[in-house]
Formats: sequence, C-alpha cells, structure tokens
Amino acid sequence: MFLSKLSNKRYSLAFLGLMSLVLTANYMNTSCFFRTASCKSRKAAYNTLLNTNGHHKSGETIVVAHAPGFTLFENAYWRNHTWYFVSSRPWAFPEMSTIMTNAPGYDEWPPLFHDGLAKLVSLAEAEALRLNLQSVEIVKGSTFIFNDKTFLDHFYHLVGEMFLGAWRVYTSVLVNVFDNSSQRTMHANDKSLMDQVPPVDRFIFNHAPPNNVFDHAQLNQYFFDKIFPRSTLEFADEWQARADSLKLYRFDRVMIADRWSGHGNTSPKPMERAFKLPVPSNWVSDLKKRMLADYKGPVSLKDPSHAKSKPVITYLSRQEAVFRTLSDEAHEALSVGLKTLEQEGLAEVNVETFTDADPKDEQVAKISRTTVSNG
Repeated sequence: MFLSKLSNKRYSLAFLGLMSLVLTANYMNTSCFFRTASCKSRKAAYNTLLNTNGHHKSGETIVVAHAPGFTLFENAYWRNHTWYFVSSRPWAFPEMSTIMTNAPGYDEWPPLFHDGLAKLVSLAEAEALRLNLQSVEIVKGSTFIFNDKTFLDHFYHLVGEMFLGAWRVYTSVLVNVFDNSSQRTMHANDKSLMDQVPPVDRFIFNHAPPNNVFDHAQLNQYFFDKIFPRSTLEFADEWQARADSLKLYRFDRVMIADRWSGHGNTSPKPMERAFKLPVPSNWVSDLKKRMLADYKGPVSLKDPSHAKSKPVITYLSRQEAVFRTLSDEAHEALSVGLKTLEQEGLAEVNVETFTDADPKDEQVAKISRTTVSNG
C-alpha cells in the first residue's frame, strides 16, 4: 500500500502490529541456508564475521551467509554501479539472481538480474578488467545496503521485512558454530547478541533519497536512531558520488538486501526464506532491550508475574483506521470474546488503539509485554 494512501492512525497501527512481531516473537529454528554446512565451515564463517579488519589475506570475496534476498559478503568490490565478486571458488556462490536485481521502481517492472549489476570473476579475470585489488578505497566495518527503490517509506516493509531479513542472516552466523546439533544455540556467558556481532557502521539506501525512506510518522528514523545511534545513513546522492569517482571500492563486510531477490518466484514475503535460518534465541529480544533502554514511562517493563501461567493478549484495534477494519459487529464480538478469556482467568487482555499522537516509546513499552497479538 502506497504511503500516500495511509492515514496517520492507520500507519501507527502498522507500527504496533509489527512491534508485536519484532519485539516478542520467537521464531522456530529450521533448515539452514549456509552455503557451507559443516561445523568446521560454520566456525570459519563465524571467525570471518568477527574479523575486525574484514580483509581476507587473498583479497577474495567470501560468502559468509546467505538466504535469497539477503547475502553477507566479506571483501566485495564495487565500481561505478557494478559489483565484483572475486573468487577462485565460484561454486561457493549462490545464483546471482538470488543476491540482487535491478531494483525496479513501481513503473519499471519486472525485476531482473544482468551482469551489469554484478560479476563473479576469477583473479585473472579481475586483472583483465583492470581491477587492482591492491589499490582500492576501503569501506571499513559492516555495511547494510538496501538495494530497493520501492516500499522503503513504510515501516513494516522496510524494518519488518527487509531489515529483519538482513538481521536474521547476519545473526545466523552465531548458531551451531561449536556444535553440530541443529537444536543448540550458542550463548557466550549471557553476553548481548549486539556485542557478539560486529556493529553495523552504516546503512545505505543506494536508490533512494531521504524522503523516500523517512516516512511521515518518522517510524523508520525512530527505529534506526534508537537501535543504531552510531550508524550513519547514506542515500542515492552519496552512492552516485561514489560511482562518479570511478574508484574501485572494497567493502570489508557488506549485507546486500534485495526485496525482489527475496521474493523470487515463490515467496509471498521477501524475508520468508531468511526466516528459516536458525538464529540465537535472543536475535530479536536484544533489539527490544536497546529500543527500551532509556524508557522511564509508567509501563512496567518487567514480565507480568503470571506470564508463565497465562498469556498477555493485546488486541490492536483498527476501528479508527482507514483500511482493513472489522465490521462494528465483528469488533464487538472479538472484544467480548477476549474479555471472556480474562474473566475466566485464562489470559490478561488489553484492547489498545494507537495513533501517531501517542508517544512511540509508550507504544513500544505496552506492546513489549505482549505474548499474543491480535489485530
């Protein structure tokens, strides 16, 4: 749904609906999409992720982790709008169409891949292309690139789909590093997950100006400011300036997120296959902690004393929204049914209606207590 068709109330409801997923959901650990599946290879991927200088001795490009639409590289090269993945092991790379597309606009359908976007080349081929791997402009640290033109100025689509898909793949490297069991998750002395992975130094929206990313409700900006306060944001103008320089850039570590590669031909949601990667159990909860770290409002952030015996159900009513509302009769029946659960002692029930006028930290605090979201 285009942003121009959304009211402030409806958009805030979308934010709260997402928070119930982002801040409270526990996703099942299922099959792994690592290109290298052995325990030894996963440990190597983990060590690669923690490599602070991000420069493999050979200078070759390494696929650290991958799911369609979300690929984490070390030593990815870029010049004038073309990526160069330099490797003597081409079989270790996924299909290029699952990494990126031409990022079509709303009127530029369909999405497609062509070799002007990215090339997988050998060291000899890199030399023939005059790619001097020893003379590069280094983009240090970790970079997340959202290779999209569309659906960025909508919190659910940018954060709930594209960021969480990228974050899922980024944190998946922490799983099963020291043990082959698919059911075990690595925990380092209860250390925050945010401290176990390298910090994200920058987020790049390479096809979008700021006004195509910052939504009118300022939810996207709120999210990035709260969780990644030290990260920089770059947009299309900065990206074009890099291209105009004609320099060869080497990204120490880069996550390329591409909506249409994520969708492919089969997935209704771009992050669907990324969400099948096993991840640490705190992959989302640590984001919540950072978002609420400075909260000093009236909502208690402690788990309800009865949380283990009965769920906290939050019904996010959409009756004041412009779209996707229930009929008055259905809304009343749902409210009565939920309250019956509370009267019978089976659940704590909260019926909430939020608008953009409500402080965002209050909204997040209330929804953070939720174990079951309805709305």
